[in-house]
Amino acid sequence: MSPRGGFSPPSAGLIFRLRKEIPEAACLLPLPRGETPANSNVECSCGFQPLRLAPVRAVMSESEKSRSTRRRASKQGASAETAKLEYELVSAVLDTMAALVVVLDRRGRIVRFNPACERATGYLAVEVIGRLLWDFLLVPEEIEPVKEVFGELRAGRFPNAFENYWVAKDGSHRRIAWSNTAIAGEDGSVRYVIGTGIDITEQRDAETRARELLAEQIANAAREAAARASESRISGIVSVAVDAIISVNEAQQITLFNSGAEKIFGYAAEEVLGKPLDILIPDGQRGVHRRHVATFGDLPVVARRMGERREIAGLRKSGEAFPAEASISKVEVGGERIFTVVLRDITERKRHEEAQEFLSEVGSVLAESLDFETTLRAVADVTVRYLADCCVIDVMEEDGAVARLAVARLAVAHSDPARRQLAEELRAFPLDRARPHLAWNVLRTGESELVPEVPESMLLQVAQCDEHLRILRELAIRSIVVVPLRARGRLLGTILCISSRPSRRYGPHDLALAEELARRAALAVDNARLYRSAQAAIRARNEVLGVVSHDLGNSLQAIFMATNSLSVTLPREEGAARPRYYVEAIQQSAQLMQRLIHDLLEARRLEEGRLTIRRQAQPLTPLVAETCKVLEPLVRMKSLRCECDILGGSLPPVYADRERILQVLANVVGNAIKHTPQGGTVTIRAEARPDEVLVSVADTGPGIPAEHLPHVFERFWRADDSDRRGVGLGLAIAKGIVEAHGGRIGVESTVGRGSTFYFTLPIADDPNGSGNSSR
Repeated sequence: MSPRGGFSPPSAGLIFRLRKEIPEAACLLPLPRGETPANSNVECSCGFQPLRLAPVRAVMSESEKSRSTRRRASKQGASAETAKLEYELVSAVLDTMAALVVVLDRRGRIVRFNPACERATGYLAVEVIGRLLWDFLLVPEEIEPVKEVFGELRAGRFPNAFENYWVAKDGSHRRIAWSNTAIAGEDGSVRYVIGTGIDITEQRDAETRARELLAEQIANAAREAAARASESRISGIVSVAVDAIISVNEAQQITLFNSGAEKIFGYAAEEVLGKPLDILIPDGQRGVHRRHVATFGDLPVVARRMGERREIAGLRKSGEAFPAEASISKVEVGGERIFTVVLRDITERKRHEEAQEFLSEVGSVLAESLDFETTLRAVADVTVRYLADCCVIDVMEEDGAVARLAVARLAVAHSDPARRQLAEELRAFPLDRARPHLAWNVLRTGESELVPEVPESMLLQVAQCDEHLRILRELAIRSIVVVPLRARGRLLGTILCISSRPSRRYGPHDLALAEELARRAALAVDNARLYRSAQAAIRARNEVLGVVSHDLGNSLQAIFMATNSLSVTLPREEGAARPRYYVEAIQQSAQLMQRLIHDLLEARRLEEGRLTIRRQAQPLTPLVAETCKVLEPLVRMKSLRCECDILGGSLPPVYADRERILQVLANVVGNAIKHTPQGGTVTIRAEARPDEVLVSVADTGPGIPAEHLPHVFERFWRADDSDRRGVGLGLAIAKGIVEAHGGRIGVESTVGRGSTFYFTLPIADDPNGSGNSSR
């Protein structure tokens, strides 16, 4: 990070959505490269290995008769699967991109340090996570300015860009060009500051050495020329230089103007020799520049290098002002003081920096919302700050079965408040797709269009009526760029950029930047539409599930009542054994159906964040004993040994919902019993940790292959498709309940040696405390 720059979400994206779905304490903790959560030795503060928490798949819809149908419904309907994909994509981008990406929390502590940062500094991510940036990565003189800018970012004033030095692990300094932004939480306060940087150390060093060498050669040649009264030696050096080399006398009249200066400024040498230097400087800076040269002449130094003075501006013959860097030197020639300037046009570099800053902010905006109308309005606002005076975004919608395409003007913005109303009128003006308009060719062909100069005849051609022509004329349209919004091979709409200033004529660079903007915006639009469709499907599924669950519940109650009546009325004699057997079978099947319905409804509550948790201080030992007692018939039926081990003899109370934890224990222990072969052993162990209690359930079953471990807690997942004992919701529900308590759940397994499932619960600080919460 730096005084004017630093950090740019992924992530961007998605980093920004993940902040709402993954706890701050774990979501940004990276593992060493080459390691996975299963084999990593990195431990969290409470001693556990970090786990990859697989996202929960969506609950399926009405039909459950076919396993393949259940899998497809689960994959297609789950919004959580989308979050998982986005998280992995963002992590992959951060880990493979060449740019440096660092993320700080509100205190300035590092919470993300990508491999490019590791390569640039020599520090591994595990060495810097949790440390304050200014404690070790900054040169002393830049610490306070960085803290000031960090405060600006934390206060919500972002993004910005700057260059500064980072101190590598070996003590060397790396020059980094940063672009900073920040992520706000749901309450509007900044939670993270993100920086994207480019290591420009070698570039700056090479530029400095080249300019110093050139300035030294010019100065030496000038001295030799003065001594020998010859200009032949210096003319060869000056003529081949790419940079502009300009000499002036003490009256600041131009005496030397090389070919590099001719190319940069557009003047021929004979046009400017003997003229005042002012003709090469914009009006507002001429007086300042003359004073600067005069002051430098009185100083004892003979030269000032590029970078020792602030950025300046030059003025081309065409009237275009451009940014530049310059070094200056002085020499006495024949008793007269000569000033020589080596000037470099940095227009392209500034344009590239501004483009990166623009795209960085666009990435942040696109990650803020999944509502594409909101997102595109924000994109239009960003565009008029960097690329256009007016921006209009049109999106094409399909209209039912006839597939008629209509243009909806979803976003418009103007940089001039006085003309903002005109832009709104343009947005509201209905377009006839059968007639030409500014975006007509792009909507028709799907190809980008660049019009550097918009003639009056074009406005007359595209005007829909006199009122439309009035709006177009008052917007003072001088140059336009129109680019298509295209995603997955489909044309979604267009982005129209309008320039109203004579000094801004769009060219190929602007077209390329607009096309990159459109590519990112199109993906956001497409994702928003998919998300909207997924949400609609989930709502429809939940409505069907609610109706079916209610109706099935009524039918099951009738079955329970009927079978209970039959059980009471059936005689106890030996001849009634077979009817009683069938009645009991019906009751068991009805109970299984009731349990499946309950699991489906619990899974839906978890997905919707409506799982109610009523927590209070609870002794855990009686809950373990109660679970063992309830499951004892299953243990005896399979001739298993069930062992219970409380390490240390006693456990502190946990802050938990009693019924929910019984549900977790029943699901986890029941799973172990189900997969342990006859005569095997199930061991329940509990032990107290500094801030939590760890409960583990080990079995002597066949174990779980390593490739299946990441899926164990997913909804509807089963390693064996032929296993019909349940629908694969028990462990997923257990995971949701444990995480709702602020705990963790995981599994370790070796094929042929059994599996160990474990979970943690927080210790109750106040043994008498109680409270309610919900997810």
